[in-house]
Amino acid sequence: MTQRVSGPPAASLRIRITGQVQGLGFRPFVYRLARAMGVRGTVANSSAGVLVLAQGPRAREFADRLRREPPPLARVTGFKVERARTASCPDFRIVRSRRGPGRAVDVLPDIATCPDCRRDILRPGDRREGYPFTNCTQCGPRYTIIRSLPYDRPRTTMAGFALCPDCRREYEDPADRRHHAQPNACPACGPKPFLLDRQGRRITEPDPLGRAAAMLAAGRVVAIRGLGGFHLACDATEPAAITRLRRRKRRPHKPFALMVENLAAARRFCRVTATGRDLLLSPAAPIVLLRRRARPSLAVADNVAPDNDRLGVMLASTPLHILVFARLRTRLGRDPVLVMTSANRRDEPLIAEDEELVRTLGRVFDAALSHDRPIANRCDDSVVLDGRPPVLVRRARGWAPTPVRLDPVFHVKHPTLALGGEMRSCFCLAAGNRAWLSPHLGDLSSPEAEAFFRDTLDRYLAWTGVRPTRLACDLHPDYLSTRLAERMSRELSLPLSRVQHHYAHAVAALTEVGSGPALALCFDGTGYGTDGAGWGCEYLMVGSNLKWLRAGHLRYLRLPAAGAVLADPARVAAAYLRQAGAERGRKRGVIGHPPGVPCSSLGRLFDAVAAISGVKRRATFEGEAPVALESAVDRAERAGYRFPVQASGDEQEPVIIEPGPALLAADEDSRRGLPGGRIAARFHNGFCRAAVEAGLLVARRYRLDRAVLTGGSFQNSILRTRIARGLRAGGLFVHHPVLVPLNDGGVSLGQAVAAGRI
Repeated sequence: MTQRVSGPPAASLRIRITGQVQGLGFRPFVYRLARAMGVRGTVANSSAGVLVLAQGPRAREFADRLRREPPPLARVTGFKVERARTASCPDFRIVRSRRGPGRAVDVLPDIATCPDCRRDILRPGDRREGYPFTNCTQCGPRYTIIRSLPYDRPRTTMAGFALCPDCRREYEDPADRRHHAQPNACPACGPKPFLLDRQGRRITEPDPLGRAAAMLAAGRVVAIRGLGGFHLACDATEPAAITRLRRRKRRPHKPFALMVENLAAARRFCRVTATGRDLLLSPAAPIVLLRRRARPSLAVADNVAPDNDRLGVMLASTPLHILVFARLRTRLGRDPVLVMTSANRRDEPLIAEDEELVRTLGRVFDAALSHDRPIANRCDDSVVLDGRPPVLVRRARGWAPTPVRLDPVFHVKHPTLALGGEMRSCFCLAAGNRAWLSPHLGDLSSPEAEAFFRDTLDRYLAWTGVRPTRLACDLHPDYLSTRLAERMSRELSLPLSRVQHHYAHAVAALTEVGSGPALALCFDGTGYGTDGAGWGCEYLMVGSNLKWLRAGHLRYLRLPAAGAVLADPARVAAAYLRQAGAERGRKRGVIGHPPGVPCSSLGRLFDAVAAISGVKRRATFEGEAPVALESAVDRAERAGYRFPVQASGDEQEPVIIEPGPALLAADEDSRRGLPGGRIAARFHNGFCRAAVEAGLLVARRYRLDRAVLTGGSFQNSILRTRIARGLRAGGLFVHHPVLVPLNDGGVSLGQAVAAGRI
């Protein structure tokens, strides 16, 4: 709560500031302000927040200034001021941190290198010239080095690096920007980089960064240890280097992320909007999904992201990466572009340790650029889709572990731990008005992944002080997250709530717009329905009390039950065409298979049309066919397939979107030789019109004036923008989640709120 002190002047004030207030120079900021105003007293970190004692005739003015003008990176959630009776202080000092039972401090995410530190490492003659672990109070590692709170060097992975006299002087100088910068270091006293070969042996090399750059310039694959774990890097302009990495990593088609030195380099091969620019340059420095340029002035190899009209781009945002790029530029004589993909086995956690890297991926890389600063908390890169507003695809570095603030109507009365869905695993720990989402954890299919999950959870429990009194999971009985929740429920003797997948999506989205009746369009690959069917194109009516009903959906088609169908869009197409009555479906191999599972999935419908159109007949990763279909769309095509929308007079019956005529029309166009891009466009055009028509029917039926768009299918920019535009034209307020991913990475938030508020 923010409070302004009134009444007669107080000799002493005690101030407690909570929120994201440690690890960003808050105490030095308080110190400098107090000294400038002639205020005496102390400031200290504690597990309950930043504690300030202010004395003197200007103490009240000081408190008001502090409340109104916090440091730029701070997020103050509580500011409590009370009179204090204490002995007079001779001056103002930063004193030792205090540990206590309270927990009111938010751990800061890692922060991209600031302009001042960038200048330090590139400035000839600077004592930090070329030093890859330079930082200050405004940048550098935070989440990935913190072991416990309050945030002080002894409780981070920098504890083993004693400050040299020069760094100590900076640390103690109130006028220095490294005043109380906990990870402060230099070449004399800080972490050191080194090179490893594929067997994990150190390579004797006076300039390991230069050697790594030389190997990258020669087309080799180099593992690079960043803030939260390793990346695998190679030259993104060399198709042979990318082919080598794909073959070794067994990743034939999934897009690779790219890293460039600066914004100018990104603009040479991508269209960078104002939103994209702000994201790339932000303290979070995420991967931003940008549209390719039709005529790039810097050619990125086609096999970086096959059948995809977007590229995932991030800027070099740590001193180590900045320095590698500087050496590469010198060697290549041009803007370097590197593939920078997470070093892990498929769907497993990011690798952070040298030994694990060598054991797991020793045959993938040619050398590894590592260092001796331990990583306390692994953290993958965040991913954001450029848009207005942008779409958060993966919430990790730069966001985690910052909590989501909940509107009073969504306050979680019973502290709840929610385990999320099957894919894009992410847990949520929620209590009161805050919900802490873990960074992206991968899936839970291996013992290593579950151990990573539990270790991350233990850290969150210790940092937040939250003790869950109930658990929440998905309704699907066979999800790994469900089974883990069941085990934890037995281990901890806690009740377990099972929350329907699309309802959880809807609640997560609604936390950003407040309560009240609303329409939720939940479009994705699949989710277990209350009737046992596979849902995935759902219109939910959510009441002000968060009670809900299924108000509309795509008509069920039976999906072949075999798990291999997810890798086989052609098989989905054959099954769907057979049910729609096409001769082609009868001839293409579904006869003899069991009837399958009733399914209203939009993702599977995209798979079918991708195969029918010839855009993508086989898939090697989840979402490959839908992404290819969106990328193939011929923007000049105006025709659209017919998706009849059926609404009976009985308001208890859901509105139904019928896909059969569109499937038959697409099949006929394909047989006539119509290009795949035009079929893709006709499918998008027709479905968007039907989706809007169905949405407005439901909204009128239940007198709704707002809608949320959620689910992984809304990562498709054509669907998202056209459906939102159509619903707005019909008089609805429309929103999609921006604080959490609209894919399954945000489901745990909805689960926690749905289970914990009642």
